[in-house]
Amino acid sequence: MDDDEDYQALFFAECVELLGDLQEQLDKLAAGDSDPETVNAAFRAVHSVKGGAAAFGFEGLIGFAHIFETVMDKVRNGARETDGELSALLIRAGDVLMALVEQARDGGEADAAMVERVTAELHQVAEGGSPPEAAEITARAENSDDLEGTNEPTGERGVTVTLTPHLGFLRVGHEPLRLVRAAKALGLVGVEALGEVPLPQAIDLGNSPLSWKLQFESAASIAEFYSFFEIYEAFADVKIEAEAMLEAEEDEPQPSAEPRPDPSDANDQTAPVAPISAQASFGSDTARAKIAKTLRVELSRIDRLVNLVGEVVITQAVLAQRLSEIDANGHLELDHAVESMSRQTRELQESVMAIRAQPVKSVFSRMPRVVRDLADKLGKEARLIVSGEQTEVDTTVIEELAEPLTHMLRNSMDHGLEETSADREAAGKRPVGTLRLSAEHRGERVLITVEDDGRGIDRERVLQKAVDNGLVEDPEAIAPEEIDNLIFHPGFSTAESVSAVSGRGVGMDVVKKKIQMLGGRCTLRNTPGQGTRFVITLPLTLAVLDGMIVSVGDERFILPLSSVVEAIRIDPETLAILPNGSRVMRLRGDYLPLISLREALQLDGNARPEEMAMVVDDEAQGPVAIIVDELIGQRQVVLKSLEANFRRVEGISGATILGDGRVALILDVSSLLEMSTSAPSQGLLEAVG
Repeated sequence: MDDDEDYQALFFAECVELLGDLQEQLDKLAAGDSDPETVNAAFRAVHSVKGGAAAFGFEGLIGFAHIFETVMDKVRNGARETDGELSALLIRAGDVLMALVEQARDGGEADAAMVERVTAELHQVAEGGSPPEAAEITARAENSDDLEGTNEPTGERGVTVTLTPHLGFLRVGHEPLRLVRAAKALGLVGVEALGEVPLPQAIDLGNSPLSWKLQFESAASIAEFYSFFEIYEAFADVKIEAEAMLEAEEDEPQPSAEPRPDPSDANDQTAPVAPISAQASFGSDTARAKIAKTLRVELSRIDRLVNLVGEVVITQAVLAQRLSEIDANGHLELDHAVESMSRQTRELQESVMAIRAQPVKSVFSRMPRVVRDLADKLGKEARLIVSGEQTEVDTTVIEELAEPLTHMLRNSMDHGLEETSADREAAGKRPVGTLRLSAEHRGERVLITVEDDGRGIDRERVLQKAVDNGLVEDPEAIAPEEIDNLIFHPGFSTAESVSAVSGRGVGMDVVKKKIQMLGGRCTLRNTPGQGTRFVITLPLTLAVLDGMIVSVGDERFILPLSSVVEAIRIDPETLAILPNGSRVMRLRGDYLPLISLREALQLDGNARPEEMAMVVDDEAQGPVAIIVDELIGQRQVVLKSLEANFRRVEGISGATILGDGRVALILDVSSLLEMSTSAPSQGLLEAVG
C-alpha cells in the first residue's frame, strides 16, 4: 500500500467518527437543542469531511459537503433558525453525506435521485429561492467552486494567505504538500516558501522550518478561506489578505464569533485581515493535549498484544500451580514474588482490555439512518430512541454488531409496527411508532435491547406457517414461548411475498448465528398487541475472564465468576420433584431450578453424593442451582473458542488451559438450563469425542 492509500484509509477512518458525531449533533438539533456549540460541532464535522475530500479529489463529495456546509454556516450565524423542516433536511443531508463517503470508499453508487433532491433542498435554503433544475444541480456537484449561493461574489480577486507553523506542526500530521493540493479547489495559483532551510543534520522532522505564502485567484468568499484554514489554527498562525471585496459580501455573516475587520472600511486596494487567533478559536494547549492523548493503532497489533497477555496469564497460572505443589518452607520470597506477578498480570490484562474496549456508539449512530430509510420505504411513521451508547464492549464484538442490529430493526419496522397510523390509533396507541435501542453493563456481560411498541408476534400466524413448513408436528404440544422462537428458524418468514425489506426468511436466523458466534445469546419476549423485546447478551471481552473452577468426576469446568452468586451445601429435605420430572430446591423461601451437571452433560464415572451446588444467575431464568462434585477455586482464565477450533457443543461456550496444563470447558448456564428441560441429547464425551 503506497502513501496515498494509507492517507485515504486514514481519511475514511476519520470520516466514520466525524459522521457519527454529525448524526449525534443533528439529532440534538432535531430534539430542540439550542446550544450554539451543537451547531458548531455539526459544522466542523461537515467542514472536516470536505477538507479531507478535497485532498483526494472526490469532487461529488466536495460539492455536496460544500452546500451542506453553507447551510450549516447560515444556521450557526443566526441567519436561519432550525425549525422542524430544516432539522429534517439536515438529517437527510447527513445520510446523503454518509452515502457519498461510502461511495468514495467502496466504489459503489449512491442513490442519485436522493442526492439530487437533497442538494436542491439545500440550495433552496442557502439561496432563499426555488430549487434549481436537475441539470444545474449536476453541474454544481461536479464543480465545487460553483456551489455558492446567489448572494456570493461572482468575480475573481487576489487573496494572499501566509501560514507560519508552530512547533509540532508536522508532528501532528499536517503536511504542506497536501495543504497545497487541497488549496487548489479554492483557486491556488502560486506558492512561495519563506525562511531558510537548515543543514540536513539540523533538521527537526517534527517541526517546519519554513513558512508558506499562498497566492489565490478566486471567487470564493473570505468566509470560505477562514473555514478552509480553520483546521490549521491550533498549530499555525494564519494571516489572510484579500483585495477589496464586492459590496455583496458586506452583509455576509462571518463564520466565527470573533470580530473580523470589514473590508469595506479600508481605503487601500488591499484590505489586510487580522491573523486567526489559535488561542481564541480552539485554545492551542487544549488542542495539543487532545492530539497527544490519541493514537491510532491497527487492530491486528492490539490482537497480537492481547494474545501475548493471554499467554502470560497462562504462564503465571502454571507458576502459581507449581509453587503450590512444592514445600513452601524457605520459599517465602518466591511466594511473594509470584503473588506480585499475579497482581501485575491482572493490571496488565485490564489495561489491554481497556484499549480494546470501545463505546457501542459507533454502531448505534448508524441505526437512526436505518430506521429513517425503512420508514420511507414502508410508508410508516416511526422514531428511534437510543440510550446507553457510551457502554463499552470489546471492539471485536462491536464490528459484528451492525448486521444483527440492522436485521432486528428491520423486523420491528416491517413485522412489529402496525401498517398505518390509523391502525395504531385504533389500538389506543400514538400514531408514531416507537423503537428503543439500549445497552447496559450487567456484571461481566453487556445487554443490548431492541424493543418496539407494535402489535407483537401473531402466534397463530407463526404456528400455522410452521405447520405448513413441516417445522411443527403437534401444534397443541408447543408452548407460546416456543412459538415465538420459531422466527429464528432458518428460512422462516411470515411475509406473504418477497419485498425489498423482508420475505426471504434470513433476517432473524442471521441474528441468532451471529450472536452465538460471539459467545452470546438472544432472547425474545413477546406481548401480543403491545410489542416485542429482543435482548442480546454478550461477553464484555472475548479474551480473558474471571472464573470459578468446579469438578465433576475427573473433569474440570469453569463457571463465569460474574454469574456465580454463592456455593451451598445441599439439604435433601429442601429438594422437590415437579410433575414434569424436573427438580427444584428451596432456598430462603424461593424455589430454584436444580441442574445436575453430570446428568446434563451425561458424564461417565462414579457418581458422588449430591452434596454441593453452585447458585448462578441466568439472564433469562434468574437464579439456578447447579450440582457439582467439588469447588476448586477462583482463577483468571484465557478464553479459547471451541466452535472456531472444533465445533459448537451445547452447554459449552468455550475452553481454557489451566495451570496444570489440563483443558477445562467453560459452561454456558442458559444452554444448560435449556438442555435440562428438553429431551435428552448426546453426552459431552460423545460430542467432543
